Amino acid sequence: MLDDHTLISRITTLLCTLIHWTWGILQNLFGLVMFLIYLKERHYRFRTSIVTIWNKPSSLGCGMFIFLSGTDYLGVSKDDNKKLQYDTLVHEYGHCIQSLFLGPLFIPIIAIPSVSWAFFPYFDRLRNRKKISYYWLYCEKWANRIGDRICENRRILK
Repeated sequence: MLDDHTLISRITTLLCTLIHWTWGILQNLFGLVMFLIYLKERHYRFRTSIVTIWNKPSSLGCGMFIFLSGTDYLGVSKDDNKKLQYDTLVHEYGHCIQSLFLGPLFIPIIAIPSVSWAFFPYFDRLRNRKKISYYWLYCEKWANRIGDRICENRRILK
């Protein structure tokens, strides 16, 4: 027999999965293709998402799929490194929740600005020159807030 908490958790996971595969189908299909490309990597469930640990320096959340960097942060202690990795997981989970809210609008409102902010050299130089946090951009700040609230997380870097 299932207790109330387990039953609610299973229903929540089922509803989120249903929404991802209907309302958020575009980003979820992209996430599925990425998941299949990295099928041999380590995977696990985190709340309503599937996490893949990959050997890339960056992480991303796409539909119900999270691709988390397996590389360590340089110049920090082992404990701080674990906490920063968890903060990143929670941040990417925030993007998964944004996908649930926005559906097909996730791509123009979140994905395109986020990828541009992360990978265009111009924005990297701007962040360095003006000492702006990566999480300053509206879509990144929002992902932190959602993820932190849902996961009851207190992050090291804001």
